[in-house]
Amino acid sequence: MKEPLRAAAVGVGRIGVFHARHLQEVARESGKCSLVAVVDRYGDTAKRVAEQLQTEQKEKIHAFQSVEALVESGVATGAVIASRTEDHESDTRPLINAGLRVLLEKPLTYSVDSARAFCDHLAERPDRERALMQAFMRRFDAPLIYAKQLLDGGLIGEVFKIVSILEDDAPPPTGYNSPGLLRDMSVHNIDETIWLLGRRPTKVSALGASVHNHKVTTVTEDYDDGFMQLEFAEDIIAQIQVTRNHVAGYRNETHIYGDRGLICVGRFQEDPLVVNVETFTRSGGPTRKTFQMRDFGIQVPVFLERFGPAYKSQIEQYVQCCLEDQPFPVTQTDGLNALQVTESAVQSLCNDGASVPIAY
Repeated sequence: MKEPLRAAAVGVGRIGVFHARHLQEVARESGKCSLVAVVDRYGDTAKRVAEQLQTEQKEKIHAFQSVEALVESGVATGAVIASRTEDHESDTRPLINAGLRVLLEKPLTYSVDSARAFCDHLAERPDRERALMQAFMRRFDAPLIYAKQLLDGGLIGEVFKIVSILEDDAPPPTGYNSPGLLRDMSVHNIDETIWLLGRRPTKVSALGASVHNHKVTTVTEDYDDGFMQLEFAEDIIAQIQVTRNHVAGYRNETHIYGDRGLICVGRFQEDPLVVNVETFTRSGGPTRKTFQMRDFGIQVPVFLERFGPAYKSQIEQYVQCCLEDQPFPVTQTDGLNALQVTESAVQSLCNDGASVPIAY
């Protein structure tokens, strides 16, 4: 067996600490990795989280306040990065330049321009070009994978529309730094539609409003409610709805329309840990397959209730690719694509919803 991946968790806030715990679980279950360090530049976070996680394993977890200190220590051979968006590139570059392969949370960087420059930097050397896996966990979600299998198998015929909905029931946490509603919330939805259809959109139009959340939040944001329509070749569209205003609870749904039927993934219901994939076709009656999400046994962010298993599966795939020296299934190119769509959507938003071509 190959030497286990010695992984660091960089940025151990509300999602980063779960990445670290998933690394520990994969280590216990497979022996293919170990959590050797946590890194966080803010206060005593790294030291505090390392002490908390240390109770779950025997091997020492080192605490660092910078990725430079991590590199100098030589303890890690890989890293999962979930630092603040504005720190993504500055945390990732030194690790990749030092020869580590990384899993980086979305978005790729804080802007399209910086993302393009970062991709150019990675493309300068073959080892750097294959060193980054972009963390789009929806691609590892069992209900969505099943829906894509049905779609690719021709169950609903030729697709002409996808509706992807993400609605939060509460504001972002105090201290959260949002680059704007569409930039912050819609990246996963955009990547989901590109992945499901296997192609990129050519144009986008978008609208936004401030209707409720801006009255109760401590976080400054341009809008609290947004809509975008993506135009693809062959008369296909994707409609994306994002909002902070679904006060009744977290809502996450995907509806795929074809000329012979409909696939629905998820719906708002009492039990957030149950996700149904339902199909409706002209040729047969409706079907339903139920997926049970993970009960962490503690209060967790709502998106972890919906995508807990996908986050862990993503970690497992990252570790496996590192050990086998294989290309990652999701890369910086996918991260850049989503940012480019979002940037054009913001341009549309500033021009009363006019359709804007997407510059790739």
